[in-house]
Amino acid sequence: MIAERLRALRKEHGLSKRALVSKLPLNYSTYANYESGFREPNSEILQMLARHFGVSIDYLLGVSENRKKADEIAVLSESENDHIRKYRRLDTHGREVVDIVLAKEMERVSFLNDRSLPVAEDNRILLRVYNQRASAGLGSYLGDDSDADYEEMSFVSTQVSDRADFCVRIKGESMEPKICDGDIVFVKAVPKVDPDNVGIFVYDGESYCKRLRIDHRRGTVILESLNKAFAPKQISRPEDLRTVGLVIGIAE
Repeated sequence: MIAERLRALRKEHGLSKRALVSKLPLNYSTYANYESGFREPNSEILQMLARHFGVSIDYLLGVSENRKKADEIAVLSESENDHIRKYRRLDTHGREVVDIVLAKEMERVSFLNDRSLPVAEDNRILLRVYNQRASAGLGSYLGDDSDADYEEMSFVSTQVSDRADFCVRIKGESMEPKICDGDIVFVKAVPKVDPDNVGIFVYDGESYCKRLRIDHRRGTVILESLNKAFAPKQISRPEDLRTVGLVIGIAE
């Protein structure tokens, strides 16, 4: 919901992504990942974006349809209320244990969120960006194939880019609106992608950036486009489907 609201508000203001980030202390790739749904802004970024667009945080989160800032009233979910009820039933020792765990978790999350903020330009990493189709060689994405069509590019070091093993330049519109033609995606090399996640796959000598769908009841495997104008790719030989990696974000 956050991604949809951000996209709609930006377009209402007649701004491109680059034009918007030029007005904010955010880099392009960080904001692009917010709009694509690969990442969610922390509380400080949410407040900043809400102030910039003149709406409430509840509206950005999809909790309320009322855009007025006065509508920012804390509403606890049933799960949150349940946690509070349980906490109140604990003895002193139990509350101390919960407080210690909570403090440690907040410390960890604060560290991760801080890394999502803009960093110094000299804090960069170098990653391979592959351009070639999979038919150029199945090992090209991960190996040192001298024939591989790739270039080395410098990216700002962030929580997402630091996790990436390489990048792939996307061609086509099948993954819009999340991933657009010409976008560069960060990829984490993994042997398997869980269903409903977007990954890079190789099948019949062709590479695909698609969402993996598995129907265990019917025993079918599908590579699905996000753009409904494109038909899903039916995988008739699942044993021949090669997973290259998991798409973890969009680069600038």
